Amino acid sequence: MFLRGEIRLWEHFSIEKLQQETALSPNNIITNMPSRALSAATSSIFNLTSLLQSLPSATPSQAFTKCSACLFSTTANLEAKRTKKRKVRKHVDPYRLAQARQRKSANLARQKVLEEERKLALGDPVRSRPTPFVESLRARAPVEAIKESYLNYLLKKEDVEKSLEYSKWLTEPLPETDPVPGAQDDLKERIEKHVSGHENASKALLAIASLENASTRDRTRINVQRCIEEFGRHRTDGVLPPKLQSKQSPGTSTTDAGAGTTEVPKRIGADTGSPEVQIAILTAKINVLADNLHKKDKNNKRGLRLMVHRRQKLMAYLRRQDRGGPRWQNIVEKLGLSDAMWKEEISL
Repeated sequence: MFLRGEIRLWEHFSIEKLQQETALSPNNIITNMPSRALSAATSSIFNLTSLLQSLPSATPSQAFTKCSACLFSTTANLEAKRTKKRKVRKHVDPYRLAQARQRKSANLARQKVLEEERKLALGDPVRSRPTPFVESLRARAPVEAIKESYLNYLLKKEDVEKSLEYSKWLTEPLPETDPVPGAQDDLKERIEKHVSGHENASKALLAIASLENASTRDRTRINVQRCIEEFGRHRTDGVLPPKLQSKQSPGTSTTDAGAGTTEVPKRIGADTGSPEVQIAILTAKINVLADNLHKKDKNNKRGLRLMVHRRQKLMAYLRRQDRGGPRWQNIVEKLGLSDAMWKEEISL
């Protein structure tokens, strides 16, 4: 099948060939042409015109194809462009569109409220909830409750009392072995003076070692000692029940009466490395640092971030090992720990 462009090109070439044969100008082709040639030319033009009218229009796929006989490319037909189907725009009801937008805004507002409620339920990932033990660990907490049991400079009250008694015995005046005849014996006065001097020295020593004159670093050191004594397993092993063991674990039998429990070996010295002790120590340091942190203090902020993430790992480990048992419940209740401290990602 010929395209319209090819047929028109062939018709143009046939007319030029006819002009060359008759050697006439283009204006005189019809007038000077013989009757026989004129009839042939008119018949050929008539046949080409009828052929062009009978040809179908070019499809869009054939509009930009190349002819096999020549190097000329065809163009798209205008009629084919006009007959293309136009996209019909659907009718949108503005009332329904406004309702959809209103529902979307209401859903987004509700999601925001629920997210805030979830964050409040999880708690603060840094600071603990206020409990009696946590409040006593703060830097500005009153020391009346603990100053009788703890002293500064790592001193113990029993050791200080023993040292004072020993110093009093060493400095106590003794009667003379070789008294001078006729001299006045002033032993009683010297003893009374020694007693008053020893009392003044004891008061001064206790005032120096008292927690009322301690710095923040000294208070932190005392808090570490209190955490070890409160949560150390050398003390909690006799108070809290042991963790339940699986019946399928090796070394246990289902026929024994105490198959679900195992004997805990006795500890020598204070427990300073168990996860609950480390969590308590980190909590005491984190609370003090968070209360005194400045906005532009980047160095201490980095230290706070490291301690918070370290506590998160220890809490996840204790939760996994203890399975929410008595040790986990004890440390959560006394330290006021929340789920946000170990469940989700913490970003400061």
